[in-house]
Amino acid sequence: MIYDPRRMTSNRYDELPYADYCFPRTHPEHLFAVSALCGRAAPPFARCRVLELGCARGANLLPMALDLPGSEFVGVDLSEVQVAEARDRASALGLTNVSFRAESIAALSDDAPFDYVICHGVYSWVPPAVRDAILAACRGRMRPDGVAYVSFNALPGWNALRTIRDFLREHAPPGPAQERVLRARRALAALDGSLQADPSPWSAWLRAELRELGGADDAYLFHEHLAAVNDAVYLRDFAAHAAAHGLAQLADADLRVAAPALRPGAGDPLALAQSVDFAHNRRFRAALLVHGETAAGPADPAALARLHLATRAGVPDVGAAALTDDRPVTFACDGRPVVLRDPWMKCALHALASEDRRPVSYAAMAAAAAARLGLDRRAALGAAAAHAPSMLDLLLDGALSLHAGAARYAEAAGLRPLASPIARAQATGSDEVTTLRHTRIALPDEARAVLRLSDGTRDRAALLAALPRDARPEAERAGDCEQALDWLASNALLVG
Repeated sequence: MIYDPRRMTSNRYDELPYADYCFPRTHPEHLFAVSALCGRAAPPFARCRVLELGCARGANLLPMALDLPGSEFVGVDLSEVQVAEARDRASALGLTNVSFRAESIAALSDDAPFDYVICHGVYSWVPPAVRDAILAACRGRMRPDGVAYVSFNALPGWNALRTIRDFLREHAPPGPAQERVLRARRALAALDGSLQADPSPWSAWLRAELRELGGADDAYLFHEHLAAVNDAVYLRDFAAHAAAHGLAQLADADLRVAAPALRPGAGDPLALAQSVDFAHNRRFRAALLVHGETAAGPADPAALARLHLATRAGVPDVGAAALTDDRPVTFACDGRPVVLRDPWMKCALHALASEDRRPVSYAAMAAAAAARLGLDRRAALGAAAAHAPSMLDLLLDGALSLHAGAARYAEAAGLRPLASPIARAQATGSDEVTTLRHTRIALPDEARAVLRLSDGTRDRAALLAALPRDARPEAERAGDCEQALDWLASNALLVG
């Protein structure tokens, strides 16, 4: 069969488009920061050119354009329908630093070089010729110091998942998308029922996968498990393909996935990463690619001095003395404990936790730790350098997140609160909105109305007057409005 990309797009992605998602690890700030952590200078992220291959309706690129007004963004997608919608969204938001083009990856019209190239959710889902075009575009359109992000379904994890995909394609033959999804869901239910009668380790694993897939949206089920092309690859084979195009893997975009190869003394980083993929049955990867033959190597703890850190850990309920002596202190971070004994480490993580996920420069964090411990300048500098490897461990373990600069959103609601215009638009028809951290978050009902009204024109009195009235006292309504604004600020939904 001759591959016709425009027919493929019309039959699949326009018929049942993916839900709108942003992908935090594709943001140029993250690509810049990971490159810096690996000892490699990348283009300044605040003033850069970014190309996204497979931009769909712009859900990933538009928030970046809003966040970085000094940068230029170009999105490319085969779907004329989705590109038209992306253009309409950009126009409604008044964004002039982003453009969208309906064209093939193999025939890009913009010849100017890009600092960052993003290709999420495309490589495994297109034929080999298009995969070549993706890597050729990364090679040919990216500046010498640029960074590309290319994600793909990975082996060995997809070896077992292939069983589910083959089963669903067997029971949902070609036809209208929604009809195929309905057939697939019926097949999932029938398979789950049959597995109940035959308990075994295999059936237990398979039923867990079926439950997860049953909760997925229709577009994911259709494109991931029913599409004609979904080719998972081993990391080593992807790296070889990239090398054939003059590209080398710098790291995985997820630092927890990249951690084994980034730790000092890791040896051959690619061989180690592939071995770890076998051990963890890895099913997805997001490679950061750069020009050259060999790029991967250990992270440099000293690089943290030029970067920012944040944490989702909460502030522990302990007295000040517990931070400065050698007693263990437990920080709760995303449901798992982080136990520290070292006084400097405890004070440093406490300083980050006190900022409610806002990035803090390594220098400011170290200064806060030194002040709490009463260190003089010379001792403070020595402690900051000596503890950098331990902070790197926390980062690679997932207790910290890496950033290249300070937060670009409001710490608290102003006199006339202004919420992200993208989030305000999304709140009219979605349960989730995109934050100014380039993440998605579920929007509580009590915050939805306040978010939609926070357009920078209303003070507190005007907000209260515009909100639906009920039997509660005005003071209670005002308190609830303030709590909603606090929630919006804490979750990076208010513009600074």
